[in-house]
Amino acid sequence: MKKILLVFSYIMLLTCFGCKTTETVMKDITKETQTLDMETLGNARELGGYVTGDGRTVKRGVLLRSAQPNKASQNDLKRLRNVYHLATITDFRMSYEREAEPNPVIEGVSDLWCPIIDENKLRANVSGEKAADITQAKSTFDRLRIAVESGMVNDKMYIAFLSMEQGKKGYTEFFRQLLALPKGKSLLFHCTQGKDRTGLGAMLILSALGVGEETVMQDYLLTNTFNAALIEKERAMLLKNNLPEEMVETYLSVMDYVNPAFMQNALDWLKKEYGSANGYILKELGVTEKDIKILQEKFLEK
Repeated sequence: MKKILLVFSYIMLLTCFGCKTTETVMKDITKETQTLDMETLGNARELGGYVTGDGRTVKRGVLLRSAQPNKASQNDLKRLRNVYHLATITDFRMSYEREAEPNPVIEGVSDLWCPIIDENKLRANVSGEKAADITQAKSTFDRLRIAVESGMVNDKMYIAFLSMEQGKKGYTEFFRQLLALPKGKSLLFHCTQGKDRTGLGAMLILSALGVGEETVMQDYLLTNTFNAALIEKERAMLLKNNLPEEMVETYLSVMDYVNPAFMQNALDWLKKEYGSANGYILKELGVTEKDIKILQEKFLEK
């Protein structure tokens, strides 16, 4: 009887230890652990330090994500080049975004364009005068209004990004760039605010590396921590524009805020249609099982 109790106690100890370890890993994902320590580059962080299902860890200082880098200070650009040894900038934005706010030129760094949104289909979602306004609107608020009123922004938006041919093409090229990244170098991927198209890019590469869904979601939600001050500033701006309070959150989800429902809907859709995010990657992005092993060898460590 004593032996049985001893074995049972040992099993409970291991179980509790396992639970504590999991909680510790999840709690360690914070702004402080993921920040790139930039002066003006928004939502600037890395995927390094995340733990995979088999116990490996994503290498530090290699997979970087941010908002558009045109607002980065000279010190930020030097840090990207000298500290992170940046080799590639992957730009997920549309043409009018890229033309309005071009990426900075950094010596020795490739600036590669991988648009995710089909601009023709985007215009097709908006009729009449709004079709021209969406890419030519002079103010951010006008673009926000058009996006919201036309129904472009909704909790199924990420599914549209992943399912449209342009989205598949853009993320396919993203994986090619990851596979081609030289050893000892880093890649920075971004859109405008580094939250939606960039968030999906992070979800896809983390899934390919074997990082679990809970960690993927925590990484996604870090945008709200990194942008906390900006979110409050823009909430005040929206209220000053006499926007009804019930619409404020919708507008913020276009600007700088992320809603977990957006990503969860995308993850659920991937499971339903492809079995998993990896199923989508293998079927739609031209990535092979061999490629996934190469990516894991390149970006993971024990």
